[in-house]
Amino acid sequence: MIERLSLVQLDALREIGTIGAGRAATALADLIGTKVEIDVPQVRILPIENVSSILGDPERMFFVLDMELLGEIRGRIFLLFSPEHAKVLSASLLGKKSDEIRFDDEMVQSTLKESANILSGSFLTALVEMTNINIMSSVPLLAMDMIGAVLDFIFIQIAQYTQEVFFIKTDMKVTDVNLEGFFLLFPQDESLRKILSALGVRE
Repeated sequence: MIERLSLVQLDALREIGTIGAGRAATALADLIGTKVEIDVPQVRILPIENVSSILGDPERMFFVLDMELLGEIRGRIFLLFSPEHAKVLSASLLGKKSDEIRFDDEMVQSTLKESANILSGSFLTALVEMTNINIMSSVPLLAMDMIGAVLDFIFIQIAQYTQEVFFIKTDMKVTDVNLEGFFLLFPQDESLRKILSALGVRE
């Protein structure tokens, strides 16, 4: 477990989040054909037991895109959107209205997975460039579930190999609609140490 991060380490991680968010906005804008704005993201490293405090009501429904980290860094990535925001994002990408979106539509599911690839890829690319570590992710799995079920999975499965979460909260504006997304990176403890070491900052 990482006992404590220095301000320099936290600043380096925040820079990765900010660069990744900017690239994600550009990539989504190119895909949609309209301007996408992303606020400076909130970036934190938290003990895994604190995840429940940032995700809120355990009965709240979320679309969860789940990816495995591959390459030199091992762990898991979760990208979470509320169903309402997932509809807006899918509608923007498909050129439809939000009320035309049906989540059992394979095209909608494919669009959400592509969005996950773009968003996670933007953050991972920033991380790769700043650390020179080979990092890849698997094809995303898509599910819709209550936060309580997501937390159960995190505490039972992921907590076996990590005690930390790299948390990025992004607020996007697509076609004047505000979208809130949560990016949760769970690197294995040894992988987080490798990332911090590669950033070249010490306590």
